[in-house]
Amino acid sequence: MTTAVLIHGFSGSPASWRRVEALLDVPSHAPAVCGHGGESPPAISKGSASFEAEVDRLAAVVEAEVPAPRLVVGYSLGGRLALGLLVRHPDLFLGAALIGANPGIGGEDARVARRRDDERWARLIEEEGLAVFDSEWSALPLFASQHDLDAGRLAEQRRTRLRHDPAALGAAMRVLGLGAMPDYRPVLPGVLCPVDLIAGSLDTKFVALARKMAEKLPDASVHVVEGAGHNVPLEAPVELARLLNATLGNVNRDNRY
Repeated sequence: MTTAVLIHGFSGSPASWRRVEALLDVPSHAPAVCGHGGESPPAISKGSASFEAEVDRLAAVVEAEVPAPRLVVGYSLGGRLALGLLVRHPDLFLGAALIGANPGIGGEDARVARRRDDERWARLIEEEGLAVFDSEWSALPLFASQHDLDAGRLAEQRRTRLRHDPAALGAAMRVLGLGAMPDYRPVLPGVLCPVDLIAGSLDTKFVALARKMAEKLPDASVHVVEGAGHNVPLEAPVELARLLNATLGNVNRDNRY
C-alpha cells in the first residue's frame, strides 16, 4: 500500500496535518522540516545549509523511514520542498500532490528583492519574537480567508508557531525562503510522474501558478478547492483528504503512479 509523505509549510509542524491524516485511507508519515523541530540542524547553525541540502536531507529521511511505494504531498514551503524532491530524487515517489506551491522565481533582481523580504521576516522572528511574528504573518493578505475559521483552529495554529525556537525558525526562513530556492520552472518538463496541483479558489495567485505549472509538467492535473484560501490543509481538510484519497486510490489500484 502506498504511504503518503506529508511535508508541512513554514512555521507549521507535522501536527499541522492531523485533520487530513485522520481522513486518509492509507498510512502517512509527516517529517519535520529543518528549523521547525526545536534546535537548528548543525548545517543551518553553521551557515552552510541550502534549500537543496534540505531537500536531500528529507530524501534520506524518507528513504530510511518510509517504505515504498510513496506519494509526496507538500503544502506551500512543503510543496516547494516536495517539488525539489521530484527534481533531485525522482525514484523516491510514484507521484505528488503540491498544494499552494511556487516553482521558483527567475531574474536576479527579483531573487534579491525576495531575499531582502525573507531577511526582514527572519530578523522579526529573532528580534521581536514568535508572538509578534504570528500576528504579522497571520495579517498577510495571503491568509485573509482564515479570518472566518473557528477560533479553536486558529488558536491551534498559533500554538504551533509559538512552540518553535526563534533562532531556528529565523534561520529556516533564510535557507528555505523563496529567494533562496532554485528556480525549478525550467526543469518541470523533466518531472515525469503524475502531479496533482491543488489550490484554494480564493488564492487566485496560486491557482494561476498551478495552471502555469500544469502547462510544463508532462502529467499534471489542477484541482481548485472552492471556498478555501492558501492553507488548504487547515481550511478544507475534508475536501483535501477526498482529493488525496482519490489519487491514492489510483496508485493502489493500478500502480500507475
